[in-house]
Amino acid sequence: MNYEIKKRKIINERNNKMMKLMKKTISAIVATVMVMMIGTMALAAENPKVTIKKSDSNDKSAHSYEFYQIFSVKVDDNDDLYDIEWGEGVTEPDAAFYTALKAVDGFDSCDDLNALLEVLEEANTNNDTELVDRFATFIAGKTVASSDPSVTTAELGASDTQKDVTLASGFGYYLVKDEITSSPVVDGAESKFMLMVVNQATNLTINTKEVVPSLDKNIVVEGNEQKYNEASVGDEITFKLSSTVPDLTDKGYNKYCFVMNDTLSEGFDYIGTSATDNKPVITVGSKTLTAGDYDFTFDSATNSIEIVFKDFLDYGTDTDYIGEDITVTYKAKLNEKAVTTDAGNPNTAGLTYSNDPSHTYTSDKPGNGDVTGKSPDIQTVTYTTGAKVKKIDKDGNPLVGAEFHVEGTQSKQVIVTKTEYEVSATGTFYKLKDGTYTDTAPTAQTQNKYDSTDTKYVPVERDSVIVENIDATDTTIEVDDNGELVLTGLGAGTYTIKETKAPDGYTLDKTPHSLEITFAYDSTNKKPVWTYKIDGTDTTVAQGDQYVVLEVVNKKTSSLPETGGIGTVGFYAAGAALLAAGAALVVIKKKTGSDNA
Repeated sequence: MNYEIKKRKIINERNNKMMKLMKKTISAIVATVMVMMIGTMALAAENPKVTIKKSDSNDKSAHSYEFYQIFSVKVDDNDDLYDIEWGEGVTEPDAAFYTALKAVDGFDSCDDLNALLEVLEEANTNNDTELVDRFATFIAGKTVASSDPSVTTAELGASDTQKDVTLASGFGYYLVKDEITSSPVVDGAESKFMLMVVNQATNLTINTKEVVPSLDKNIVVEGNEQKYNEASVGDEITFKLSSTVPDLTDKGYNKYCFVMNDTLSEGFDYIGTSATDNKPVITVGSKTLTAGDYDFTFDSATNSIEIVFKDFLDYGTDTDYIGEDITVTYKAKLNEKAVTTDAGNPNTAGLTYSNDPSHTYTSDKPGNGDVTGKSPDIQTVTYTTGAKVKKIDKDGNPLVGAEFHVEGTQSKQVIVTKTEYEVSATGTFYKLKDGTYTDTAPTAQTQNKYDSTDTKYVPVERDSVIVENIDATDTTIEVDDNGELVLTGLGAGTYTIKETKAPDGYTLDKTPHSLEITFAYDSTNKKPVWTYKIDGTDTTVAQGDQYVVLEVVNKKTSSLPETGGIGTVGFYAAGAALLAAGAALVVIKKKTGSDNA
């Protein structure tokens, strides 16, 4: 018994020691965790987090935002600021610093920090954003180098809309600088210098102040707006440029440039509003602009137009116009230089605009050194096609000298020399999927862009006939030396092709031939889809040919006799044969008569 009691006593003492050791260990762990938590809380207090967020969804540029602590502050339980001092992001203010500050409009009394704080507090009370903007511009030139450890930088990629940022300095009054890092600048604008109070550890969001206008362009077809159309040479086409008045209120611009540029392919002749007025029609909201509201230029060398809006900042800061539509409409005519391949005849428009509020602009049109952004190019394409008439004999050989009359949707002929491409084993050109040709051989990386990597072509200069306003009474078109008639610049419609003069020695083909053309657009491959019917039968463009082909066969005329020629000999021979037959008949009859006597 004594042994058992002693044994229990030893076990109890051992358990008590283990419990004491575990308590000490747990206390140490808890203390460590508490220290870590306190450290984390202190870190949060010293390194607040904010979110920088792009305000304009049109902004597709990459940005770099830099945070400079202008004033360091302490924050009470109500998030109010006290013990305000100059922050780590500003160079040490000296006498020269305050002299320069006093030269800024509204800050002439600022001999020290307290005087400056009084001015800023009054500006905040009176909502004087212009005075605050002037201070931001001034202090932006007095910050430390961006490489200073106190400066926090946040990088937002082109597709980013926001980013969380941990500031290197503590609570305070911060200046935020914005810089576009994309090059070239497309769909991008910088914010004006932003000032913000950081008086919370988290959940603060900075909304940027960039303004990125956009531009659209369409072809107006029977009241509908679309990016493509078909047309015949001579057709007048209406184009429409569209934008919206951006909100430029409190964005920091002293002047705002807003310039539209539109370049037509050489297959178009610019008309404007009409043949007598080459200027476009421009509206902002319900207002139709007059000549004094914009500058218009047409450059015939580049076949392009430029529209410079005057005093555009007035629209962007006027609530009657902010958000209103901007439209520009004009006409252009498809001409004989129109391209008939799948590449079509593109028109490209773009918008140039001010995009740096810290820059001083001096004119409505940007000049050298002015900072601007550009919208992505917007393109419309007009497609046109063609057909080939082949004059051949019954054996398929080409015939020359035939003339045709073409009547249809359009009416007048213009003969031009164009380059066509024919399949040739010795050719050096390849056909691309968009219908154009290149002398660059395909590679493993580029072969998917080629219509064929094996078929080669050779360029051939050939006269083609542009069908434009053909007079149905007296217009005839003659085939070329290859017995071919190439009709280009044809849009969708039905055309009648009739031979009016046959080649020498051949009979005239009196049958009118019909050519029916229809158009559709392949939005997936972004190319035209032409379909053809010749005399009611579906016909396709043969491999290696550029156009659908109508073959017109001529037969030779009947041979007629000529005096003294082979025809006369024939008559003599025929006459002799008849005489011989007559004599034989007489002899037979006479012989028969004698027998019957």
